[in-house]
Amino acid sequence: MENPKLVTDYLEKGSFYNILDEEDYYLGNQLLENEVIENLTIAHPVVDKSLLKHETFIGGNFDKFEVSDTVFSGCDLSNCVLSEGSFYRVTFKNCKLLGTNFDQSFLNNVTFENCLLDMAALNQLNLKTVVFSGCQMKDASFNENKLVKVKFAHCNLNEMTFWQTKLKGLDFSDSEFETIDLDQEMMRGLKVNSEQASFLAQYFLGIKVSY
Repeated sequence: MENPKLVTDYLEKGSFYNILDEEDYYLGNQLLENEVIENLTIAHPVVDKSLLKHETFIGGNFDKFEVSDTVFSGCDLSNCVLSEGSFYRVTFKNCKLLGTNFDQSFLNNVTFENCLLDMAALNQLNLKTVVFSGCQMKDASFNENKLVKVKFAHCNLNEMTFWQTKLKGLDFSDSEFETIDLDQEMMRGLKVNSEQASFLAQYFLGIKVSY
């Protein structure tokens, strides 16, 4: 995992709205804090080497969002559209991402730490070296994805869907779920704990495991 290459001591304090001052919607080397950004629609905005702290985006539509070497800390991007984006060396920490749409995005060296991702749209993604740690992901969709070195650690995966996604190499054993939807032919190589194995045996084969 490569962390964001970000030197916070040299960031210039600014506003996310400054991105509108650039013809190519570029924002770089910025410290952005405690703003509320409402109903902003930008096609292909670019954010590089920046730290966003406690920024709240309401009704944001950032199609083809390009983000690199950036940290989102305590931000709220719930219900924002970030589809067809590119995220490289990005960390989301303690962020609220309820219903956020990441569909058809490319994520490389991205960490979601203690984030709320309930009902998030995480479909048709290309993920390479991505970690979900301590995240709440209830009823999120995770379908038709291509995975390389993806990790779930201590997450709540209840009611998630994993349709048309090969789960080989994933480890759900220290995460939790009561029910989950996935394709039987795609789960080969998935690591689960005994309780999860009991659910899957009953779900797919009608087998009830007694202890």
